[in-house]
Amino acid sequence: MAVLAVPQTDHSLLSEIAKNCGLVGIGILLLQFVLAGRLRWICNVFSLSEVMLFHRSMGLLAIALLLLHPVLLAAGEGDWSLIYGWSQPWYIWAGKLALLLLIAHIVVSVFRTALKLSYERWRMTHDVLAVSIIGLTLVHSWFAGGDLQTWPMRSLWILLGGAAIFVLVWHRWIRPMKLASQPMRVVEVRQETPDVWTLRLAGAENWTADHLPGQFQFMTFPDSRAIPPEEHHFTIASSPTAQGYVESTIKASGDFTRKIQSIEPDDAVIVQGAFGHFSHLRHANEDAFVFVAGGIGVTPLMSMLRHMRDTGSGKHVRFLYANRTAADIVFANELAEMQATQSPPLTLTHVLSNADKSWSGERGHIDAEKIERLLGEIESTTGVYVCGPQAMTKQVIEVLRDRGVSHRRIHTESFSLAHDTAPTSAGSLWRRRLTVATVLMVVVLVFAVALWRADGASGGKGHQHSHGDSHGSSDGGSHEDVSPSEETHDHTDE
Repeated sequence: MAVLAVPQTDHSLLSEIAKNCGLVGIGILLLQFVLAGRLRWICNVFSLSEVMLFHRSMGLLAIALLLLHPVLLAAGEGDWSLIYGWSQPWYIWAGKLALLLLIAHIVVSVFRTALKLSYERWRMTHDVLAVSIIGLTLVHSWFAGGDLQTWPMRSLWILLGGAAIFVLVWHRWIRPMKLASQPMRVVEVRQETPDVWTLRLAGAENWTADHLPGQFQFMTFPDSRAIPPEEHHFTIASSPTAQGYVESTIKASGDFTRKIQSIEPDDAVIVQGAFGHFSHLRHANEDAFVFVAGGIGVTPLMSMLRHMRDTGSGKHVRFLYANRTAADIVFANELAEMQATQSPPLTLTHVLSNADKSWSGERGHIDAEKIERLLGEIESTTGVYVCGPQAMTKQVIEVLRDRGVSHRRIHTESFSLAHDTAPTSAGSLWRRRLTVATVLMVVVLVFAVALWRADGASGGKGHQHSHGDSHGSSDGGSHEDVSPSEETHDHTDE
């Protein structure tokens, strides 16, 4: 839109590259809020975990472009006072402050654990910085950029800025208020193993589950005396066929989850979901399944098994389930009953890494030898579902790939939205390729448009400016274009 509005300028190639970095960087920055908003129309197409990892990568791309913007502009204009000078118009200072806040924003997000920030404090800081960055960035580009003096670009900026602000307000305030007006209630807290508990939640009268087996949801306990009102995501372990309730089975592995057992019946729960693409129902062309789980990674697979049992599925499941000891096996009795009744058709093998002498089953870890011996041939129409610790997931996928299993048939679930715990899975490979393609597209776009627009840099009448002139005046300048021969070359506005 910018190049259509102002096809050519009389500025250097380096200056045009700098301004293009600014335009694209701001555009990506504003769209970050759309990516992070958990919008249904995005999460139905792409899994939320992959969206959030892509969001993280695009944030780094945006800050790289916006850091290049002032440096390349100062070099292209031959005026390094743009970086260190104090006598700049107010909207240039707005840009500098936005860049400093963006750097702080990235540092706080990447090093949250090292900074010992609680999730809620980090999230509040994240939101405050985000709103400040949006405002300062829009103000800076609106007044400093000549491209923003054209109505097509102004309309685009209003659209992108409005979308960013709307999604942020919807995601952080409006939607939570709507969900809080119709909370679910805890009806049962049930112990599964020494450190694993199941919460059963019930909705209002006539409430029905609408999740796919294997998906997860976000939960907040606003009034609980046992745990803080923090939002956390947990897998839905129950089947969507369950009548009037939904269950999440949670391992006590952190400060928050260790308090799950203290939640009391009738505590209110704000639930948002469901999310995720880790479900056998999304792959109707698979006529058999291989499940591999480690520890609490059994929960999404249990949801699928329960759904298969409840719907009378005849598809066979070969299941390798790894734990430390027999006491750590979650859903041990229910899994044994499924295997005994063959509902669904199930071949279950437990693998224990620290079993006592009485254990007669498989010992050690799930490795290449066990996969080959216990799973046998994996047919081309068999879907493989892997969920567990990162090291186990990575190793299992590598073994499967070495055995010729297509990555398109290997499905994984990550319990983290900030880290890639299955870097060799199909979803991860697809996302990384998309990320690389996006970066290459941005680089090509920035340079191609700069070459096009800077074609008239050597002179010639009729070429327009892609930035406002006379910005050094006390009132901010009139932003009117002048011919090259009349230009004052006071480029401190950029």
